[in-house]
Amino acid sequence: MRTLPTLIPALLLGSMLHAQGGPDAIVETKVFHVPGQGERVDVIISMLGGSVTMGANERGFQQARIEAITIIEKNGAIADFRKSVVNGPERTDSLHPDFIHQESFLLQPGEHGLSIELRDLVSGDSTASRIRLPLPIGSTPEGLFFSDVLLASQVNRSTDPKVSRSGYEVLPFTSIYYPSEVKSLAFYAEVYNAPLALKGDSMYLLSYQLESYENHEVVGAYKKVSRIRAAEVSPVLAQFDIAPLPSGNYVLAMEARDRNGALLGRGEQMIQRNNPIEFSLTDDTPLGHTFVDVFTDADTLADALRSLRPISSNLERKIIDDRYKDKDIELMKRFMYTFWYNKNGPDAQAAWERYAREVVKVNKLYGCRNIRGFDTDRGYVHLKYGAPNTIMDRANEMDAYPYQIWHYYRAGKYTNRRFVFYQRELVGDCYELLNSEVPGEVQNSRWNEILHSRNNSMNNVDPQKVNTMSGERALEFYETPR
Repeated sequence: MRTLPTLIPALLLGSMLHAQGGPDAIVETKVFHVPGQGERVDVIISMLGGSVTMGANERGFQQARIEAITIIEKNGAIADFRKSVVNGPERTDSLHPDFIHQESFLLQPGEHGLSIELRDLVSGDSTASRIRLPLPIGSTPEGLFFSDVLLASQVNRSTDPKVSRSGYEVLPFTSIYYPSEVKSLAFYAEVYNAPLALKGDSMYLLSYQLESYENHEVVGAYKKVSRIRAAEVSPVLAQFDIAPLPSGNYVLAMEARDRNGALLGRGEQMIQRNNPIEFSLTDDTPLGHTFVDVFTDADTLADALRSLRPISSNLERKIIDDRYKDKDIELMKRFMYTFWYNKNGPDAQAAWERYAREVVKVNKLYGCRNIRGFDTDRGYVHLKYGAPNTIMDRANEMDAYPYQIWHYYRAGKYTNRRFVFYQRELVGDCYELLNSEVPGEVQNSRWNEILHSRNNSMNNVDPQKVNTMSGERALEFYETPR
């Protein structure tokens, strides 16, 4: 029996290609078993439309054109590769939609490497986006086991052998994040080796369900069970209506059991749902017994609300700021409860308690002078994106302000992102965010010059190279985190 891990490593779940001037894309891999042949690895590349150039094609439509090179390596040599020109959808407007390119490779068990290179053929810029990832292929289990779960955006009937899966073309949904406007969760998977696992029995029970990520209990009526006749390969193509599914983290789980209820195999895929549900609490509506009852002091509750700003929308921040000023304890309680209920539904209390523990942590780590840790730049980033995977702390460079470079394998929906903080005032422990690679956060192409302006003036408005050993080190730490 093979059980897939609940959390797929971030770099394999959705790795990001990014380069100045090159196309951005999210890369995923899905593995399916082909009996007697090996493992089919689908490499799914989701081109981010905002990073590509549109140009007129021969039919007069606006269209992106990307050269994609996908290479599989083994033992330091190229085992297989594909080179394709990928055309985006044709447009008559100025929108830059995302689009998907997919390649498939038949591989044998062992350690492989995956390399991808993308070039924008419309822009004329030869700069390429590149990424290299490990691609381990495990040996075939002896008992019943599941393929990876392929989340689907669309399913169409197809007889084309290049794209067909059991008579269907499954267009990937290249994310685990389901916003409120997405009303359906569709997926495809395969079950293998059932006749061998059942030892002569011809039928087994297949169930698929949505479980709470925290306790793995089935959520509401999100469970379906069917009797399946044992086959060497059995496809699973199904969907759930998730329009009423509250915000939260869930596990899409599949299980196979024999007629006695014994578990034969299980497959898992984590998903995240963001589906704020209207929850109106008027002044005369009692809250009842909820986790917000523990707050009896208005100042304590106001601080708790203010600590939510890093994970709040613009509207929620406006409400938080208003409540922080008036400190109406009943209105603050109502907002606190609604905030966590809309994000986590029945797991609201547990979600708040986990977050509160992180707030305590950032207050200890990043509080400076009379500023709470959650109000500092480092505290904000920690609470919004989690703890960084690596921190390069350079507090004593001779010609630079003290600085830190934080590196994230995944920051929100982005992968391989960095944040640069620096201590401009040289007193206390207050660091400002100077530069980030995450869209929407502070971005400053002259961050290295600013770090080294402590003893050197900046007289040019254009970015300049810092020609010092310290400047070279800062770039090295930035480009090669450790």
